[in-house]
Amino acid sequence: MFVTVQFGEGHSEIFNTNCRVINFIHCLKERCSLDTEECVDLVDKTGELVNLSDREQSAERANYLMRDRHTYILIRVIRGDGTEGHKYEPLLRDLGKNYPELADLLKKLSNPHKEKDKKNPSRRGLPQRDTPTNHTPRSKRATSPRKSSTVTLRN
Repeated sequence: MFVTVQFGEGHSEIFNTNCRVINFIHCLKERCSLDTEECVDLVDKTGELVNLSDREQSAERANYLMRDRHTYILIRVIRGDGTEGHKYEPLLRDLGKNYPELADLLKKLSNPHKEKDKKNPSRRGLPQRDTPTNHTPRSKRATSPRKSSTVTLRN
């Protein structure tokens, strides 16, 4: 099981995903010449984020997070404080030239409040309300006839 990771000036490397996430990230940083303290992640060409940055110390298997023989692009994650979200910076040069849709998507992900403000200027600065949705169908309970038991008391 392997994936291809694109980075730098058109470089690509093949990585084995049959390992723990912590080891995969360490190998990724080492082979791509990144600082060990950097926070990195991967995104595919459609904009689907792998979310490695949320599982940096995980013993979970990396192959459960990625599709086998798939190509990903290396990105830097700049973690924001409590009021700001994460910012995503591509580590592949000329991303806008090769994947313009992906470059736009990363900009939107990096500035989610800016996009919301443009869409709905009357709610600027107001906290967004999260409403949980439950899309799981209710399962039917198996009905079985009740057994009746009688207890006889003897004196």
